[in-house]
Amino acid sequence: MNTAFLVFLLAYVGWAGLAALRHRLPEEPGRTSLPALALQTPLFLLAYWLAWRHGVFTRALVSPLAVVLGLALGHLVFAFSLYATHRVWRDTLSHACDLRGLGGFLADNPVIMMRFFSVATVEEIIYRAAAQPLLLGLPGGAWTAIAATALLFSLVHDHFYHNSAAGSAEFLAFALLLGLLYHVTGSLTLVIMVHVMRNLESVYLEYLVLVDETGDPEQARLALNSAHTHRPTESL
Repeated sequence: MNTAFLVFLLAYVGWAGLAALRHRLPEEPGRTSLPALALQTPLFLLAYWLAWRHGVFTRALVSPLAVVLGLALGHLVFAFSLYATHRVWRDTLSHACDLRGLGGFLADNPVIMMRFFSVATVEEIIYRAAAQPLLLGLPGGAWTAIAATALLFSLVHDHFYHNSAAGSAEFLAFALLLGLLYHVTGSLTLVIMVHVMRNLESVYLEYLVLVDETGDPEQARLALNSAHTHRPTESL
């Protein structure tokens, strides 16, 4: 099972990288990539089995404290990420204080919220709950496992290849942080919530940009839904 999981993981990372570099991701909303489906489905099933074997799915998953801490930490981490990539304190502080706007956006778009929650959960099961513990046997132990997992996680996201150097470095740093948090706390719920918060705040900023461009919140919402309708490397 361990070998099968690693084979599917490396195959998926390789396919996602080639697809991103060749710009061959599906462009039509709702269109499913058959190679992605063929690789993702067994990869997730194997990851779930490994995570279960590692004792991840316990009552500790239902932890209100981990949820609250994860959301708060995710918000703080995203603020630092925003400053690291844009270098404008005023915009960073404005976004960090715009909790009412973010809450209203999520309340009006529950489908988007659930979509990104699902993506974050699946990815954290694959990379932090399954891959990272499996890679602990590599030379260097935990540090190598955290770094290798973060790199694999980054390489399946098409924007990692097309962002600026600063943007890609920030995303890799975020992946390293998730791995470190999981290694230190052992809380899958915590890293899922940090991941979810990043995704939701990223898509909220995308929505605000679309509102500025279109001048119509409803048109911006429709454009956002269309842009994020099932992409094989969905996370932001």
